[in-house]
Amino acid sequence: MKRKQMIMKWLMIACITGFSGIALAEKVTYPNIDGIGSESIGYSVLKLALEKSEPDIEVYLDKQEVNQTRAKYMVEIGKADVFDSGFQPELEARFKPIYLPIDRGILGWRLFIIHQDNADALGKVQSIKDLKNYLFGQGSGWGDIDILEKAGLKVITSSKISNLMGMVAGKRFEIFPLGSNEVYAFLDKFGANYPQLVIDEHISLIYPFGRFFYVNKDNEELANKIQTGLEKALDDGSLQNLLNQHAYFKDAFSKAHLHNRVQIRIDTPNLTSGFSNIPAKWWYTP
Repeated sequence: MKRKQMIMKWLMIACITGFSGIALAEKVTYPNIDGIGSESIGYSVLKLALEKSEPDIEVYLDKQEVNQTRAKYMVEIGKADVFDSGFQPELEARFKPIYLPIDRGILGWRLFIIHQDNADALGKVQSIKDLKNYLFGQGSGWGDIDILEKAGLKVITSSKISNLMGMVAGKRFEIFPLGSNEVYAFLDKFGANYPQLVIDEHISLIYPFGRFFYVNKDNEELANKIQTGLEKALDDGSLQNLLNQHAYFKDAFSKAHLHNRVQIRIDTPNLTSGFSNIPAKWWYTP
């Protein structure tokens, strides 16, 4: 009798939950970082990765707009499941990184916003030694500052991108480097009042860098699912197709002409072993 009751109870639960021989769909929460929401590259790549590995998982975009600091805290306390960020070695102490660059390292291919008066001089640059003759501008607290300074480049900072545009337009410094995916959009958005600003067509400053997913240290299962999906998306070409079409990345492949530029390479200090062991196929090459 007890066995019959147990079977009946199991059947009732199966009917209520819609049991069909597979696990119920899960939900993964992604924070709305800087209000970019579903237009962010992290949200788009996360959806793609989980569609490849666990199609029953729902990716839920949290409605509250948060900054990077708050997004990280949300993942730490379980209010969100995953965030993405440019490489920062100190994040390993707080989170579990998935060391596969969702941008294929494009953030490390830097192009320069310059005053048009400096275009001819920069057209003669061939090496890092030549670049040491110029002053660079960066946003306060940006992770790239340490990379540039460790390479022997001189850097000044400002708290706002709009200020940096005005400073390079006013010749307070000569070079404002940005990711090849973002430089055109940034110039359109923040440089509209400075017709003297152009994008240098000669140089690409390259250093090991990338954007990665991070999950709670205890969430090994989600990390594995994301990694599996990313690997499938790279291998079948869908990750590159997404980057080619994404509003915040397509310029790197359609406008930047990376294959025609002088490539000046510098090191990224404090690379972790996880970063250093990323397979070569993950890094974009024009």
